[in-house]
Amino acid sequence: MNVTQLFSQINAAYRGSDDDVPAASSTDWTLWLATANRKLAEWATDDKNNWMSSFQVNSPVEAGTVSTTGTTTLTGSSTYFTDYNVGDTILVSGETVRTIGTITSDTVLTVTVAFSNTASAKTFTHAAIIKTGVQSYSVHRSLYLPSDYVTVTSSNNIAKFMIGKPQERDRFVDEVYLSGRNPQTLTFYDDIESTSNLVGGTLKIVGYYLPTELTSDTDLIVVDDPYWLVYATASELAFNDITYSDKAPDLNAKANSLYSGMVSINRRGTSNYPRIARTNVKRIVGTSFESTTNSGSTL
Repeated sequence: MNVTQLFSQINAAYRGSDDDVPAASSTDWTLWLATANRKLAEWATDDKNNWMSSFQVNSPVEAGTVSTTGTTTLTGSSTYFTDYNVGDTILVSGETVRTIGTITSDTVLTVTVAFSNTASAKTFTHAAIIKTGVQSYSVHRSLYLPSDYVTVTSSNNIAKFMIGKPQERDRFVDEVYLSGRNPQTLTFYDDIESTSNLVGGTLKIVGYYLPTELTSDTDLIVVDDPYWLVYATASELAFNDITYSDKAPDLNAKANSLYSGMVSINRRGTSNYPRIARTNVKRIVGTSFESTTNSGSTL
């Protein structure tokens, strides 16, 4: 489902046949888009549910788009180049990996080897490369919640770091911590020495990433159940519209029902092998697994 289809469904649920779907960039269209984006953000940041669909082993594409002209210059639109460091790598769609040589601003940088193509509005990814003496690295702006650990991968080594608290940075070793906002910064507890195996390695943060905001008619809806977004958006629009406010409770009830379904699916395993929670109950002294199983006893 894309934004055009989303708005068509919202219109049917909210206004029925009373009115047409708002035209792109109209006042109502902008209001509907802002409401849908707010609901999408509420879904993504629900602190009671870590959505499997938001989980990423590798960082997603970066914000904005870039243009190349067959030279070493990379020009961005709505990008954040100053989050990066010289020596980091960039992978532009349709190109091979390039190393950053200079960073002029959030929208202009150069690479060490010229790009092969002349192209515009391209997506791209970025990788932070560990450097001697550099303790802190900006993380992807859409990172919402790290999952379990941070890795630094080089050609002959993979190092894992648990994520600790900033205030405990003097108590532990071999850990990292997150701090700040827009962007968040990841900092290593230990100094990065020139002899460290980490130098030259690629930083990777496994975790849950926020979806990109919807901006155009062709953008795809990434929420687990797009019809939840239909009813959630429609219910808020109806609540604030005196003409349709009586529909708001029913629309909200439908949205809540679909949300419960998303939660249920997110928490279970596969259809053939439902998730079974493992326990760490110690065996009672003097018993064995066989004897307790055969006798029907439980621990």
